[in-house]
Amino acid sequence: MSTIITKFSISFIIFIEFLLFTSSFSAQQIEANIKINQDSPQIIGIEGRFLRENQTKSNKNWAFLNSFAGVENLGERVSDLNLKDKQGENISVRKFAAGEYLADEAANVWSYQTDANLLPQNINAMAHVSWLTQEQGILMLGDLLPQFEKSDNQKISARIKFNLPKEWKIISSEKKTAENTFTVENVEKAIFLIGKNWREKEISNGKDKLNFAISGDWQFSDAEAHETASDIFARYKQLFGEIPDERIQISLVRFPKDVKFGRWEAETRGANLMVLSSDMPFKALSLQRLHEQLRHELFHLWIPNNLALTGNYDWFYEGFTVYQALRTGVEMNQIRFEDFLDTLSQAYNLDNLQTRKISLIEFSKNRWSGLGNPQVYARGMIAAFLCDIALLRTSRGKRSVSDFLKETYQKYRVPNEPQDGSTAILGALEQHKELNSIVEKYIKGFGKVDWAADLESVGIVAKEENSFTHLTIKAKPNGRQKDLLDKLGYNNWQKVLGKAK
Repeated sequence: MSTIITKFSISFIIFIEFLLFTSSFSAQQIEANIKINQDSPQIIGIEGRFLRENQTKSNKNWAFLNSFAGVENLGERVSDLNLKDKQGENISVRKFAAGEYLADEAANVWSYQTDANLLPQNINAMAHVSWLTQEQGILMLGDLLPQFEKSDNQKISARIKFNLPKEWKIISSEKKTAENTFTVENVEKAIFLIGKNWREKEISNGKDKLNFAISGDWQFSDAEAHETASDIFARYKQLFGEIPDERIQISLVRFPKDVKFGRWEAETRGANLMVLSSDMPFKALSLQRLHEQLRHELFHLWIPNNLALTGNYDWFYEGFTVYQALRTGVEMNQIRFEDFLDTLSQAYNLDNLQTRKISLIEFSKNRWSGLGNPQVYARGMIAAFLCDIALLRTSRGKRSVSDFLKETYQKYRVPNEPQDGSTAILGALEQHKELNSIVEKYIKGFGKVDWAADLESVGIVAKEENSFTHLTIKAKPNGRQKDLLDKLGYNNWQKVLGKAK
């Protein structure tokens, strides 16, 4: 979740080459070379050209990613854009704004520079955009290359080759075809870890393989991190019935500067899962935090990354994910049921303090404005919790939000036809009559959460003290409430203790 970009003396050249002359690369659109000069390592030189005609929309308009995940002014990194036609003649180009250009005619060859010194200084940006230090870095083609779009609105694929210093290595989930050479199906999703001091391990989980790269020293051992990832991955595979990709890359990286305990940010893009984090003061807390991070981010490999849904439906894929990750923590005995309730209490209190009266759907559209992001998680988690209660109550414990998530995944997974995410998920929720009021009040609407009756149905009480609400178990729940509490995981610890005897 952060980045401070420092100057570094190590120089290297990264060549990105997209070949057309073999059948396996027939879909390639561009080729490019990315070079970091030894004399000016903070300046990245990029050259490239189109390989096929009529494969991208107008190549007179040139744009670079300017804003992503709350990181602004990325276009200011770009300078000295030069364009040429097929004959190598220069083409005049005008700059309208940072990262936005218009050429006098269609161009076939391009070159420009990216200034690494202008990368964001906010540590929250580091999991979402490219960065480099003296020791290592993360390159994301989505913010390094121009924003090309195929004429049929499909993804841009590529073949990428890297030339690095002797001490450096490269790690990615992209398909490796030769040494430091990869086939990239979608440049917007491609992430590459480069540099020194990466500890890489292929983890076997039955017939499945996970690649785990770790950088920096942690309170826990690498083996403990590998086991944590494997256990959570197996749990989600059991839920969804399949794995989303055969090449899954998990990366755990320390922030390149000192930040306070417990600070972290993550990005799961395609089959690349990357967590940037500080450590915790004690091993038990450190492992617990890692479990929390991976429960959330591994879930994203399925939802939303393997769904054929589009648009801003973050209210679902973040809110319901954070809730399901919480439930999974209880199921795997990583957190107590009291912790489960405390987290829901904090989400309720955060939502209750919100003064902007807009729907959860609207918050999703403004997620990265600074106000929408925490609300998407907090109110989204509450909505998922209330849906879980409603499904459990009406089915007498036979159906839960986990079943809804599995069914939603199977219905909208790739390679189904793309459709708007909010429309699809709202439609799926509204097929369950017991969820209609929750959708209207807390997802489409913006009313204050009134959950007393819902909590009562499962034997939970909301107690208010000093203007803050705290959830507790009812003193004497009845038999029906006990059954539903059990389905939520209330007695999970006792079950484990019983098995251990």
